[in-house]
Amino acid sequence: MRIYLVRHAESTDNYRQVYGGSGRDVDLTELGMLQAKELAKVFDGLSVRSVYSSPLLRACRTASAILNRCPSIKLDLSDLIIEKHFGSLEGKSYRINHGEPVGEESYNLVARRVETFYLDILKKQILQMGHRECVVVVSHGVALDCLLRVVFKDFNTQGVYTSGSFLSNAAYHLLEIDAPNEQLISSHLKIDSHLVDIKKKVSKVLIGAKYDRKQTRMDLFCK
Repeated sequence: MRIYLVRHAESTDNYRQVYGGSGRDVDLTELGMLQAKELAKVFDGLSVRSVYSSPLLRACRTASAILNRCPSIKLDLSDLIIEKHFGSLEGKSYRINHGEPVGEESYNLVARRVETFYLDILKKQILQMGHRECVVVVSHGVALDCLLRVVFKDFNTQGVYTSGSFLSNAAYHLLEIDAPNEQLISSHLKIDSHLVDIKKKVSKVLIGAKYDRKQTRMDLFCK
């Protein structure tokens, strides 16, 4: 079986290059929604058993694009895989030094709740799945980094993980697991081939614009 660890598509905060953690529930950009739709095509023809998502809008919107290709699956939300809170840095540019942040959630705290999600929810699902089934987790940069570490640790493959495995928007990690024997067969990290040249498909006028859900004809804005 397969686990897809997916980062949400481009949000308005990503475009603005500001810290956007659990304290900011922003939407996708028009480019982000197109990324989500291209990402969703990855799951065509696959036997998707479950889709889990952070409750933040940018993750839910990305997960919903996947569910549009898998209409028989319902979305399962979990606060345990929400992004970390950046405290006083929320909404501020990450290109500027703002000094020591106040009220920031530590990496260890994020790791603990993500591990709870894995042990109480995801692993139980994995052990029940058939050989050809897959499960999808849509979350955020820091939370997914923690989740990847937890999976590798559980399957005794710490050496496979390397720092710098943070995902770009709408990219994913693919883990293949032998569930009956609880073995990690292979890991393919930071897959983004489905996003090649995607920016060329969006009008320059819409780059950075917030996704307009009332707009049903994305092709009107495409080159």
